[in-house]
Order: sequence, then structure tokens, then C-alpha cells
Amino acid sequence: MTTHIRSTAAVRTPVLVAGAGVTGALTALELAHHGVPSTVVERSGGPSRFPDLQLVNGRSMELLRRLNLARRLRSDEVDPHRPVDVVLGREKTTVRLLPPATELEMSYAQSADGTAPLEPYLLIKGPDLIARLRQALHAHPLIDLRLRWTLTDMRSEPDGVAATVIDADTGRRHLVESAYLAGCDGTDSTVRRCAGLGLEPFGPPEAHFTVYFRSAALAGGRANPTVLITEDATVITGHDTDMCVAHLPLSADDQAGIGDPAGLLSSRLGLSADPPQIVAVVQRAGAPSIARSYRRDRVFLAGRAAHQPEAPRDDVDTSVGDAIALGWRLAAAIHGWGDDRLLDGYATERRRQAVLDHESDTRTDADRYDPAGTAGHRVPSFRLTGGEELLDRLGPQFTLADDTPGQYGWQLVTAARARGVPIRHLSVAGSPVPAAWPGRLVLIRPDQQVAWSADEPPADCDEVLDKVIGVRHRLYENT
Repeated sequence: MTTHIRSTAAVRTPVLVAGAGVTGALTALELAHHGVPSTVVERSGGPSRFPDLQLVNGRSMELLRRLNLARRLRSDEVDPHRPVDVVLGREKTTVRLLPPATELEMSYAQSADGTAPLEPYLLIKGPDLIARLRQALHAHPLIDLRLRWTLTDMRSEPDGVAATVIDADTGRRHLVESAYLAGCDGTDSTVRRCAGLGLEPFGPPEAHFTVYFRSAALAGGRANPTVLITEDATVITGHDTDMCVAHLPLSADDQAGIGDPAGLLSSRLGLSADPPQIVAVVQRAGAPSIARSYRRDRVFLAGRAAHQPEAPRDDVDTSVGDAIALGWRLAAAIHGWGDDRLLDGYATERRRQAVLDHESDTRTDADRYDPAGTAGHRVPSFRLTGGEELLDRLGPQFTLADDTPGQYGWQLVTAARARGVPIRHLSVAGSPVPAAWPGRLVLIRPDQQVAWSADEPPADCDEVLDKVIGVRHRLYENT
């Protein structure tokens, strides 16, 4: 059967986002948060049929709270009143990995040192997470979501990117012209390949087998979501009736067992008396890797297109951070107040974060972090005098938190606005700032990280802004 591909007129958009998974969806929603339209193309027609369990930490939930997503996602979360357990070895030693999210929420509310997030972690099934995010994409007037559209090729041009996309439903080939392209198209990223952005391996290649199956014997006795860890397998269960997800490392001697996943599971997990019901299997081979560069010209990588963790670890929090960081920077460039150095900062910062996340051994303490409050760190959070949380009062772009008695930060705010930088001047004078608060004047980025801080107004406001957003832009108006 021959498929005829027909071309159509070009689609034009400020930003083309390839992929509507977690990273792509959040990149588009972050762009929209800053008033920038985008077109999102996604090869699949719906959420994944693989019922993975996603753990989104409190810091990521703070970022999603900015986009009014936290409450919507919690409507689909796994019971937040239940803890998460780990069962080790065949001896079945049970260890509490995470307390219930509701318990953490109460603990965080009583914290006054700025280290605790506003949100506890979220435990949610992967398909439910994607479905909620795509509902948000469909609902937003600045986002054009095209499902079953596959990006097959792209080329960089002096003032943008030209991408070839095929609509699977009509067989038509579309040319999509954009100022920027965000490659959020996963492990086998076409954007990464076309841009010539190679991966740097961080370990030896390994074969890996993921099996989705039902087993009442394995899941039935679990009162809580549970991670079972043995020498031969890592199994997640207790989150969806009798559904289980097993991650199995494979050696050369195991290749013959791939054709009989039920037998392989039974032998490794001792399920011979109750054979598992296989739902789906996924086989992969490769090394944990990070892209050598996250950028080429106007093409950027984010999420699994940029970093691939060692199985069975996930990198959803790294991907959330990528999406927010890329989205606000691209918006700054589109609006004309951020320069190329600000975009380079995305590639540098997020690659460094991916390396740090790769080297981390555990995520059990991921909801708490160093309250240093210095440049490049999340600003310490606290409750303002009026009762509102600081993070809920930040502007969508930059915010200057001003703790001086005379609101002396107005000079920096005026200089920023003269350059077209959207900035909110927020008085925190009289509020009980935590000990970790970095200065009387704190400039906060859209991703809630400290950009600059001091106790006195800067002698040269433009010098500060040059360091934060890049070289100054001259704006001329007719008067």
C-alpha cells in the first residue's frame, strides 16, 4: 500500500514545540503564561497506555502551582493519605520511603525557616498526568495542539527554524516556520538528531526490560504504594488495584527469556503459583546519557530529549525544571527584553542540573533543600504580613522583593521597566522574613530563583540588569 504525502501552506508560529508529554506540555503552558503563542505537535493520539507511576516532588509542584495546575493534578493523585513504602530483598524488609502527602503538607505549613515547599509531593499515574496537561493545552487560547502530527525533519535558518511535520490522519505534509523550536520529543528525539546534538554517556550501555502486568498475589497485600527492590528486579505496585510495573535488567543470558515475559517474571519474583497477566512490555538498550549541548542556534532540547536516566529512575522533576526554564527565557526573547546570553543560560544551567540529578542517589529528601537563597537558588518562602505566601505574590516575570523602609528598590524597578522588562515591585517590609533571606532587596526570576540580592540599591542598575538578562536593549518611542 502506497501512502501519498501532500504538502500544504506553511504554518507560522513564534515557538514550535515538538512533543506533548510532560516537558512539551509544560513548555507550551509556560510560554502561554507569559503571553506567547505556540504550536505543539505530538505523534500520538492520546496518553500512553503504559500505567507508569510518577512522583513529582514539592519543588516541581510549586512551579506547577504558578500555572494553576497543582490543584487540578491533585484531583487525580494516588491517595495522599497513604505513605510510600520500600520492600527490600527477598527478606521483605519494609522501609518507609515517604510519609503521606497530607502529613507533609501539615508539617510544611508549620515551617518558618523558608526550606519547606508550599506543596507536598504528588504521586500520580502517568496517563492521568498527561491527560490533565493536554486538557490544559486544549483549553488555552494561545496554544495550538496538533495530535498525530509527527516532526520528521528540520533545518535552522538565519531568523528561525523550518520544520517538516506530517499529519497522520490526512497524510499531508506541513511546513512549520517558527522563531524557535523546543525539542521535547523524548528519548529517540528527531529534533536532537536533526540538530546534530549528540549524547554523552554517563555509564556503560545496558539492556533493560519493563513489564506491565497484573498480579493479585504481588499487589493484593499492599496497603500502600510500594517499591519492591530485589537483586533481579524493581517492581512498583499498590497504586492501581493489582497493576504492577517491573523493571528488569537483562544480561546476555537473559535474551531468551524476553519471549516469555510471564516466565521471566515468575522466576525472578517467585510468582509460579500465580502466573502474572501481561499487559505490555517495553525493551530498551542504552546508557544513561545527557546531551553534550542543549542548544544549537534557535533549536533547544528539553526533557528526555536532553537527558536519559538510568532505569528504573525517572527524571520528571528535571523535566519540569527544563520546561519552566526554557519557556520563560524563550518568552523573554520573543518579547524583546531578553538577549541571546539569557538563552545560553538555559543550556548551561539545565545541563548542569541534569548532571547533578544524575549523580544524586536518592529523591527521598527532594522536597527540602538548602535555604541559601543566593543567586541561582530557589528563594526562601514565607508568609507575608497579610497572610499570603510570598511565592503566590510573585509576578509572572521578574519580581523585586523590597524590605527597605523607604522602598528604595524603585530605582532598579524603574531601570528594568525602561528596558521593557516586566517586573513587579513587591514590598515585604514588616513581614517576618526567615533567617535565610538573602538581602533587603531580592530580585527574583520567573522560575522563583534568586537573580540578585543586596542590602542597598545598586550603584549601577543597568549593570545588574546586564548580568541578569543580558545586554541592554534600547527602546525608542515616538513622542
